[in-house]
Amino acid sequence: MSGQLRVALDRRRLSADPGSIVTFTLDITNTSEVIDGISARILGVDAERVTSRPQVLSLFPDSNGELTLSIELPDSYPAGTHPLTVALDSHTSGTTELVDLELTVAPVPRVQVQPRPAVVRTGRRAHFVVDVGNRGNVPLDVALTAADSDRSLKLRFSRTSVTVPAGATKPVNLDSRSPRHLFGNDIDRPFTVHAEATAPVTMPGAVPLAVLENAGLIHRQRPVIARGVLTTIVLVTIVALWAGAFLFGLTKVFNTDPVTKAAPASFFVATGVAGLAAESTPGDVLAKGGPLPAGVGGVIAGRVVSTTSGDGVGRIVVEALRPSRTGLKLVTSSATQADGSYVVIGLFPGSYYLRFSAVGYHTTWYPGSPTQLAARLLSAAPQQVTKAASIQVAGFPATISGQVDAGQVATPVRTTVIVRPLTGTSDKPVVKPVLTDAKGNYTVGGLPAPASYQVSFITAGYLASTLSEDVGGGQHRYEPVTRLSAGAGTISGVVTDGHGPIGGVTVSTTVNGQTFTTGTPTVGRVGHFSLGGLPTPGLYILTFRRDASTSTSKDVTLSAGGSAVINNVVLRGGTDAVLGKVVDHNGAPVGGATITISGAPIPISATSLTTGDAKGTYAITGLPVPGVYTLTVSLAGFQPVTLPLKLDGITPPTVPPVTMNSALGTIAGVVQQPTSGGPIPSVGATITVTDGQHLRTTLTVGAGGGATSGSYLMTGLAPGWYTVTATRDGYAQVTALVHVGAGDPVSVPLTLGALH
Repeated sequence: MSGQLRVALDRRRLSADPGSIVTFTLDITNTSEVIDGISARILGVDAERVTSRPQVLSLFPDSNGELTLSIELPDSYPAGTHPLTVALDSHTSGTTELVDLELTVAPVPRVQVQPRPAVVRTGRRAHFVVDVGNRGNVPLDVALTAADSDRSLKLRFSRTSVTVPAGATKPVNLDSRSPRHLFGNDIDRPFTVHAEATAPVTMPGAVPLAVLENAGLIHRQRPVIARGVLTTIVLVTIVALWAGAFLFGLTKVFNTDPVTKAAPASFFVATGVAGLAAESTPGDVLAKGGPLPAGVGGVIAGRVVSTTSGDGVGRIVVEALRPSRTGLKLVTSSATQADGSYVVIGLFPGSYYLRFSAVGYHTTWYPGSPTQLAARLLSAAPQQVTKAASIQVAGFPATISGQVDAGQVATPVRTTVIVRPLTGTSDKPVVKPVLTDAKGNYTVGGLPAPASYQVSFITAGYLASTLSEDVGGGQHRYEPVTRLSAGAGTISGVVTDGHGPIGGVTVSTTVNGQTFTTGTPTVGRVGHFSLGGLPTPGLYILTFRRDASTSTSKDVTLSAGGSAVINNVVLRGGTDAVLGKVVDHNGAPVGGATITISGAPIPISATSLTTGDAKGTYAITGLPVPGVYTLTVSLAGFQPVTLPLKLDGITPPTVPPVTMNSALGTIAGVVQQPTSGGPIPSVGATITVTDGQHLRTTLTVGAGGGATSGSYLMTGLAPGWYTVTATRDGYAQVTALVHVGAGDPVSVPLTLGALH
């Protein structure tokens, strides 16, 4: 095979059954001068059905390896011989090599018969649909027959033979007939559909294949007259006569319509009245049904207020209903404005019920009844406004939810949430105060609505905060996160030597770059100390030092506005403490680094802090003095750092910030011209670096800014072997093989070749 790859197949002719997995192997040799990565795909085959092991094959120059490909064949994969093409893609050069092979799939016929429905309840004639499905991989010629055991049915197919392609389904109609019985129960007449499928010869030397499939169906016949039909007819007749008498009596009782009779005849259009032509109808008459035009009919106006606050409630639907012989009829509707006012216009002269409703509110009838039975009628007069009294509506209880953020704390902070009304004369909480959960979430339910509320947040050690919220009937309000502001904290305690308090001890800690220092007195309250004005919440590392050989440290966590008392600080001679910080090459703090001090009877380890203002710092105590130790700092992705540490018990130990350098390598160099040997001018050459799986490129740079003309730089390379290639139009490319170590800068000068 030409190109950069040489490929050998373990076999070029593959055989498989449908629904199986076929596997073959390719032996690939890299004939190029660079490290290459090879991936494979099969043209014309769904990528989801092809598996490659490995996904990418990395090859050094003149080395070889194997790619194993597997194809998952579906059950309906067509029988016969199929040409396949394997495409081998190079990740370095971007070229593709093609390999041809053949796949032979054996024929497997499968037929399926599915009736729709399987049981039909009817009289003399039943209709079925039989779906003939080909679940194999070859086309089938299917012959259909049907028979019942007692030969009481006449069965007829719309067609008795059908050709079904592989993977397809074709419907066939089937009719069943039988004489009906006059009385009695349903009679089941079962019968069977037989399908004999034959597969044609698809390959030389093959023989025809045949398969059988049966399906059971039932023609369920009902009698002409079922039991109980006569009884049902008699009962229906009795009920019909009773209902007719009842309706006739109601018509005689409710034979008037007071609302209609209250209006003069001139209100209505006389269209359709015998003896009166449509053109003779007066122009100012109105239709009898529906609302009247504005300015002609009556008007009802009023206001809707809240039972909770007395304020107007908007978006309440107001419906006017007129009594009639057939019950209440909705005539027209309106809605309240933001201040609760409403106007219902276009009312025909007469009396009306007003119904007030909205989502989240209890339905109310004028003048304040929950049902229509206790409601009162309002009269509407033509071209007049009827003033209705204000009514009160009550909403379903509302809910307010949210979250309180107390900052970075070691233990959960619980906040008391209190809800008070903003309107009215009382400022007492409307519901019982609630406490937030461990994550700061809260939900206050059962709030009378609609209303306006003030939500207060009370937390020990924090400043109180409030917010205002309006809720409608049945609403669930979600508040934004409430962030609490904390007060200052205090740390106090007593320092002893194991027997009694001692003075002259310096107590210090550093927060946000600010150092807080105090000391224990030698007279009066000997050994007592107090550090105040500390930002909270937070984690503090306190250092206690009396002299160079006597020191220790304590970790103290302060809650918001809280204070801490530590009485177990003991200073004994002969031990010391080491404090330090870990940073990267840019000076940024590095958390999660492991600090190990060896040389002590038992190695002592600590981890640099990962969050907060103290990120990157660490403290190790209890080191015997005097002594010589080794301090090692390690973290994945960085080169370990080891420092000598000497504690003499006289001077305080000083550990400079430990700088961690990346464990990744660098390739740099200068590209030369072939004739003069001078550097490539300006941005001239393209540099390609690859390990066979990942490909990275850059350009040489021109002189200026401290860079050498024709130079290049490739950083962030994982340790391993790489090929470095330089190309430029008009020159022959040059390639070098180089190994990069952890944090190792490698110089690779390149000289382009001359074209001949």
